[in-house]
Amino acid sequence: MKKIGKWLSKPYYFNPSLKYKLKISFFHGLFIFLFLYIFRPFYLTHFKVIILEYTLGIAFIASLGTLIVLYIPALIFKNYFNEDNWTIGRNLLLMIIGVTLVGIVLWYFGEVYSEPYNLRKISLLEFLFYTLLVSLIPLIFFIFLNEKNIRIRREKKVFEIKEIKKEKEISNTKKLASEICINSDNGKENITFLIDNLVYITSQGNYASFFLKNENDLKEKILRVTLTKIATELKEYSNVIRCHKSYIVNINYITDISGNARGYLLESKFIPILIPVSRSFSKQSLQSLIQ
Repeated sequence: MKKIGKWLSKPYYFNPSLKYKLKISFFHGLFIFLFLYIFRPFYLTHFKVIILEYTLGIAFIASLGTLIVLYIPALIFKNYFNEDNWTIGRNLLLMIIGVTLVGIVLWYFGEVYSEPYNLRKISLLEFLFYTLLVSLIPLIFFIFLNEKNIRIRREKKVFEIKEIKKEKEISNTKKLASEICINSDNGKENITFLIDNLVYITSQGNYASFFLKNENDLKEKILRVTLTKIATELKEYSNVIRCHKSYIVNINYITDISGNARGYLLESKFIPILIPVSRSFSKQSLQSLIQ
């Protein structure tokens, strides 16, 4: 049970691409059609003349329903579907709810054929049981396979980046002014620090938190200023990079990089948290973070 719970809590990338969702929906419907038409399980032995028409109808409704479940809720409940919080368990729950709703629609679809062709009527619960059996097998398999493939790709790229780091010498940072002064948005306040002491900066609403090295600890300073403005003022410093919409880091303090299905994370002995990296970063940009 612990292993199952651990697997369900694993990070899982919720792909927002419409093309990806269309692909999932199509293959889900295709699997259902082939399975029902070829094996004709449950009550389908009674559908003789209309078996092709009936199974195609089920496949079409299943594909359309899958697409709606994957696309519409993510537009309405954006916080719940945030990729930073998405897990295999949440993805599986979405699939179960989706299959249940689609199963209800399919049950009404089957009722249309019952009376004209004098077919055996089945209860909604029985039909939902059949639907779950047919649909959840390919969906669970896909979740497992997709999570594994994404994780392997992330780990492989991390390994490649680390190998490149070993092969290259650490380049010297361009010599610029060692002391930086950042003014607040209203110009009434400012923060002055040595660029070599800057470890990372993160946004806190309308404020930015500067974390500066203070011997073996970090000292936090807060200023009302946007990360965009800070990044602009520090753009000449090649060792300071905005790696995420909410983070700016000094790559001289980055000691390692890891990755999972959700994305890449930067590690440092000076930073108590893992710093996320935006997916917009190219492979070359990621390499530069730890060179």
